[in-house]
Amino acid sequence: MMRLIRLALPLLAVAGLALGSYAAMQARRPATAATPLTEPATAPFASYIGGSGQVEPPGRMVAIGAQVGGVATEVAVRPGDRVAAGDVLFRLDDRVARATRDQRAAEVAVYRAQVPEAEVALADYRQQLRNAEAVKDRRAVSAEEVAKRRYAVQLYEAKLATAQAQVAAAESSLQEAEAELQRLAITAPFAATVLQVNVRPGEYVSAAALDTPLIRLGRLGKLNLRVQVDENDAWRFDDGAAGWAYVRGNRDLSSPLRHLYTEPYVTPKTSLTSDSTERVDTRVLEAVFEIEDDSLPVHVGQLLDVFIEAPPLGSSGGMVPVARAEP
Repeated sequence: MMRLIRLALPLLAVAGLALGSYAAMQARRPATAATPLTEPATAPFASYIGGSGQVEPPGRMVAIGAQVGGVATEVAVRPGDRVAAGDVLFRLDDRVARATRDQRAAEVAVYRAQVPEAEVALADYRQQLRNAEAVKDRRAVSAEEVAKRRYAVQLYEAKLATAQAQVAAAESSLQEAEAELQRLAITAPFAATVLQVNVRPGEYVSAAALDTPLIRLGRLGKLNLRVQVDENDAWRFDDGAAGWAYVRGNRDLSSPLRHLYTEPYVTPKTSLTSDSTERVDTRVLEAVFEIEDDSLPVHVGQLLDVFIEAPPLGSSGGMVPVARAEP
């Protein structure tokens, strides 16, 4: 038995060494490149700036929130709906606001009714004053009586002014109550497409700033493409340069781009996920293009491969170099 063990130990050592050597050789072999599912897009320009662009509606997406907190009682839209300016998007519980509005309306009615009453009384005292002043014989109407009637006219003029001021104050309170009621019906600020709905009936809606907007709207029109140009290539970018975008996953789907504007402030690069808090060290120049082909099957938020015509890396980009002084 011991003899077999002595013979087996060297064999096991040799086998372990061979296995270790084979594993080391396999680890040193370069990894086999994965075959892409689709062929990548090819730049249509001899010299270009490449990057990614995010599809967005004209004028960017608009996040809709609530001015006051409350429970949502109605959501009137769904993703994909088109709305006109002033259309209701969703409503909050407005029972208390309606009761307040009705109370203010009743107060306005009461104060308005007091104005004709004050006007009639004032007209009566004015007539009495005119009658007293028309009497020539001071023995018939004393000066004291005339003065009392004059003071009565002044008193009811003040009462009429008070009644009119009360009406104005009540109407202002009614307008305030109407405004509070209208704030509970959140409406579209312009004609748009509903991109996203994140509120449901019965949910409590907060008036605070939210990471996820209650509703996202996009203006109507041709889709835009926001392209981030790396700061290392910013000197090569020209506002009038031609651009071309390709749909990821199918390079046969593409569209020419028309430059709309360039934001002149160079900002830290985002990950193009619509989250402004995701940053990296690189800074970028953001250029916005219009996707000219309306039939391109893309959606807001989608990433496209973008190529922008640019001068070669070795060129000066049309700039005259400044001569340096000899030391």
